[in-house]
Formats: sequence, C-alpha cells, structure tokens
Amino acid sequence: MMDYQTLFATALGLTPPWQVLDIKFSKPKNRLDVWVGFPKGSTFTCPACDQAGMPVYDTKEKTWRHLNFFQYRTYLHARIPRVKCSEGCGVKQIQPPWARPGSEFTLLFESLIMVLAQDMPVL
Repeated sequence: MMDYQTLFATALGLTPPWQVLDIKFSKPKNRLDVWVGFPKGSTFTCPACDQAGMPVYDTKEKTWRHLNFFQYRTYLHARIPRVKCSEGCGVKQIQPPWARPGSEFTLLFESLIMVLAQDMPVL
C-alpha cells in the first residue's frame, strides 16, 4: 500500500534526492501544505559548471503556490540548497526542478495560468 508521502512525491514528479517530508491539511482553511526536502548528506550538481557531487553549503526556505489538489489550495515548501563548488564557481543556489528562478509559483501552476490566459480576460 502506498503512503501519503510516496503518493504526493509521485504526483509532484519528484526525483531523488527530493522527497516529501510532511503534509498538512486544513479543511477550514481550504489549504494543503506539502514540505519537500532531501536527506542529510545529499549532493547536487553545481548550477554554474554542471559538476556533480557538490555537498550542501546551506539552505534557504522558500514557498511556491502549486496547482490545487481537488478544491484545496496547495503550497510547496522547501529548503533550497546552495552548494560551494570545488571547481571554483563559488557558492551557488540550486534551482528546484518544479519552479523557474525567482518565481513564487510552480511550473505546473504557471502552465495552467498561461492556458487560462489565452481564453480569459486578463483584467
């Protein structure tokens, strides 16, 4: 039987080392919050030079608006790592696979908005 974390990780299209850490549901607030993270000791690829195997230097907590799960507003929360590249690139922030740089929305949420914007008035 599949647990909630595995179900949501599959629905979100997460791949290792990313995994669902926690899920909070509030029916009164009409809201679902999903925390995504990675196991201690995970390594990432340097976003500047593509060198793999860089250890995490530090992290920054971020939140993105995601597509609704059924009628519930859904938000993704994650500690996004920075790596200190051993190839001399310095400290660089990893780009999560679910969002564009600087965006407060997931790629899937942005895609939905683009489709809706084609047929709806923007105002």
